[in-house]
Amino acid sequence: MLIGIDASHALKPNRTGVEEYCYQIIQHLKKIIPAEHRVILYCNSDKQLTINNEQSKLISDLPSNWQMKVLPWPLKKLWSQTRLAVELLFHPPDVFFAPGQLIPWVVPKNTTVMLHDSAFKVFPEAYHFWGRNYLKLMNWWILRCAQKVLTSSKFNQQELQRLYPWFDIGHSFVVPLAFDSARFTPGIPDQKHLARYGLAKPYFLFVGRLEEKKNVLLAIEAFTTIKKRHDVQLLLVGKPGVGYEKIALAIRNNPFKQDIITPGFVPSEEMIELLRGAVAFIFPSRYEGFGLPILEAMDSGVPVIAAKQTALMEVGADAALFVPGEAAAWAKAMETLLTDSSMRSALIEKGSERAQQFSWEKTARETFAVIVKSPV
Repeated sequence: MLIGIDASHALKPNRTGVEEYCYQIIQHLKKIIPAEHRVILYCNSDKQLTINNEQSKLISDLPSNWQMKVLPWPLKKLWSQTRLAVELLFHPPDVFFAPGQLIPWVVPKNTTVMLHDSAFKVFPEAYHFWGRNYLKLMNWWILRCAQKVLTSSKFNQQELQRLYPWFDIGHSFVVPLAFDSARFTPGIPDQKHLARYGLAKPYFLFVGRLEEKKNVLLAIEAFTTIKKRHDVQLLLVGKPGVGYEKIALAIRNNPFKQDIITPGFVPSEEMIELLRGAVAFIFPSRYEGFGLPILEAMDSGVPVIAAKQTALMEVGADAALFVPGEAAAWAKAMETLLTDSSMRSALIEKGSERAQQFSWEKTARETFAVIVKSPV
């Protein structure tokens, strides 16, 4: 069997959620796909193959039955819908797997797609006009064309049924995500890393795009409340997103703005140090299809406070504090973990146990089983 995989997202620098999934799932599929199957990874330029050492790992140790195929395209956009589409039309694999919630206009009959979430349908105001409508079109095309749709949580699967009632839910399969357990481990943080980011006090950590959908304004409001009673800091790690102007304004006008730190994107080797040093990881997002950052925090030995949102509760189970979207409730939860060491210890222990239930090897095995499954 010839299996084609879109590797373009996996080869992007400074990977965030979807790109990290694409990278990890390909890395672990390399370990489990039997030698009798041939695999082609598609990418869109030679530059993608020379980005940095971490990206090069994806191609430097390819099994003998794998190959990388570069499909050059002169434009920055529409590679998948045009150049990859032509390749799949004239040289179709037996099976095509698209891990990045995006497929060409032409795909083989046996196509499997990972559909990460439908947030743009629920919170359209959190997306730019063209991006929102492109995602709408792409989700419609995926659900029309893909024989099998993977999704990361039961919540996501239920959302597909609710938002696309015409879609046959029998074509969908729940395969949970995982995290890099070799990288996210408990330990004492390197104080040099903390000092580099101006962290000299107990701090709460948020990681994600700084945008309205992630509810960063709520985190700032809750922090402001407890700051009046405790000398703490708030570390907001991530790139600006839709609605960042409001977030930036809230920080500029905050009486404690000197203790709200926004370093932007943080390299992975430093991110683990910042996690280890946090009082708690906070994740007030309004909508998530899975919630990978809470597992990374749990495995790093950090207690988690997360939004009382279905997918996050599905992932975190009883190993996190789940709080409704009210600043007072968030401030109370944050203050509890700041002052109650026994509560912190209990959540850390539960979090570690919960995180161990997820692994990329398990995710890859379940994904491969769906990919090679005969079309339904």
